[in-house]
Formats: sequence, structure tokens, C-alpha cells
Amino acid sequence: MKRALIACGGTGGHLAPGIALAEELVSRGWSCELLISKKQVDAQLVKKYRQFEYDSIPGCAMSFSPVRFSKFLRDLFSGVRICIRKIRKTQPDAVIGFGGFSSASALLAGIFTKIPVAIHEANRVPGRVTRLLSRFANRVYLPTDVYLKSVRSGRTFNVGMPIRTEIEKMAKDEAKRLLGFDPNRKLLLVFGGSQGARSLNEWMAASMEPLALDSVQMLCLTGNREDEAEERMYPAKAGEPVRSLILGFSDQMALLLSAADLAVSRSGAGSIAEIARCRTPSVFIPYPYAADDHQFYNAKRVTDAGGGLLLNHESMDELFELVRITISDDDGLREFESCLEAIDGIDAKSIIADDIEMSLVSSKSASRTEVGAR
Repeated sequence: MKRALIACGGTGGHLAPGIALAEELVSRGWSCELLISKKQVDAQLVKKYRQFEYDSIPGCAMSFSPVRFSKFLRDLFSGVRICIRKIRKTQPDAVIGFGGFSSASALLAGIFTKIPVAIHEANRVPGRVTRLLSRFANRVYLPTDVYLKSVRSGRTFNVGMPIRTEIEKMAKDEAKRLLGFDPNRKLLLVFGGSQGARSLNEWMAASMEPLALDSVQMLCLTGNREDEAEERMYPAKAGEPVRSLILGFSDQMALLLSAADLAVSRSGAGSIAEIARCRTPSVFIPYPYAADDHQFYNAKRVTDAGGGLLLNHESMDELFELVRITISDDDGLREFESCLEAIDGIDAKSIIADDIEMSLVSSKSASRTEVGAR
């Protein structure tokens, strides 16, 4: 049985594609162990995926603050030692990292022990770990039209984001009914990625009642896993009161995205990929402090292709009117959906799994055969 060590913790944007690739590899007879962070978001998301092995490793983002930098180095060295012991014990055929500093330890351990190493970068501006370690990787998976000079010739593979099997578009009316919403009224979904977004939560709280006057229902994911579900009812200009729902966390993103007529979202690569798969028209508000402004470039790629609207964080005072106009434009929503279908396109997890089997693992096997022949 082939075995993969997949480092993918820290945020949902790193963890979800790692789970997606693990699903594909397991379906092909592989054994997969996922290395995740000690964050609550990781523990919450992996609860429903019991078919994999898991281990948590230390890790934190690099900072040039003396205290934080020393913590980064401590966690990195500790993580590398843990991963080297794990590699020597389990002898994986490949180590695959999905970006973020939670994957750095495993990637370095794979490089030191000469195990084939692959890095997947979902953002259109590659992160620091990808930039630093890509020169040593056997394969670097990058978004379409994104390249790094540091990657050795022939080792770049342009491909999209692996998406979990469960993320599939549902019938909108049925999804609304399952969530307890009126299928005859528009539904706005507001979420800030796996860890939430305070400014979006505040906008949601201020907008629920005035949007309800136009019979717009709202569903908000706050990102706070301690929040219990809260239902609110607001009067409408016509008809029955309008229901809105606030959730701290949900592991049913396909259901939520399928139910929504429009979403307001940050623009992490994982959120965008799932939005495209579920064909959910969206207003993207990039997180203004994201490293290298990568969320802006993620969103711009989609909006330039007609798959949504882009609004800068500094212009959030324009969001209410933009939402009110956009969600009432049925022809415009259908056009967004059509463009998202074209953007979604391929099954990235199958393509990456094919490449891992044919390029990384086959080259490792060939190398072992050559050594044996000598």
C-alpha cells in the first residue's frame, strides 16, 4: 500500500484541499496521514473524516518580533524532529504540503530524508513557505498562469484547488427548505472564511433588519465556534416576517452555498473554489491585511472572468446598496452562475493524484530499482 504524509493544517483553506486529495488517494488504495495544527478550526473540521489518520504538530507564522520569531523557530525545529521520526517509522512514498507554516516542518523533514516532496499553492500570490521551499520540491502545484522562478525547470504543474467530494451543488429550493428558509424569498449568505471576519459580522448585524424589509433572508457564519445557533425574525414590507439565522460554524458548506442566492465573502482560495463549485454569485471583500494582498488577486481573477463582484474593504459603506441591487437582479445572478461554471471546470484532486502517482512515486520507485540493480 502506498502511503502519503499530507501537511495541511492552520486554516480551512489549507485543510480542506488536503482532505480532498486524501479522499482521492484513499480511493486509489493509498493510506494517508494528515498533519494538522493544534487550532480549533482543524479539530472541528476533521471530526467527520474518520477514514484518515491524524496527528497535530506545532507551528506558527513567522514574525520578526523577537519573541514571536523565537517561538516560530522553536515550533519549526520541534515539528521537523517529529516529522523526521514519523517519516523514518512509516516510510511514506510522498510528503505533500498545502502551504502555511503548519506545513513547513513536514516539507523540511521530507527534503532532509530525501522523500519526494510536493507543494500545493492555492493563492495567486504564493505564500512565504511556498516561495522558500519550492526550490527543493520535486513538484510545485500552482494556479493557472502563476509561476515561480525558484522552482526547478520542469517541476511546476499548473492546476486548481482540490475540492472535497461532499462539495457539490444542490437544488436551491431544496437547500433552502433543509435550512428552514422560505424557497420563494432571496437568501443572502455572509461568511468570512473558516475563521470568520469581524467586519462582515458587524455589517450583517446592522443589515439584517433593513434587508428583511425587502424580504431578503440572511444566513451568517460568524467563525466563532462557541456561538450557538440564533434565529431572528424581522418584519417585511409585504407578507410574513423574514427569518434570519446566525451560526458560529457549519461543516455543511455545500448546503449553505447552494441555498444562497448571493454570498458576501472574503476571498481565500478555498472559499472561492467552493463558491465556484456550488455556482454561488458572490461579492468578494478581500481581507486587507492578507500577506502580499493575495486575497485581492484571488478575487480579481474570478471577477475579471465575470464570476462575481469585487469590493475593497475600505468601501464597505457601499455594500448594502450593492447587495440590495445585485440580489434582486435575476438575470445578473444567472450570468454570474454561468461564469462560475466555466471557472470551476476541472477535477483538480484527480489530476494532482494522477501526477503524484506518475511523477513523484514512479520516479522514486525507478530510483530504488536503479540502486538495487547496482
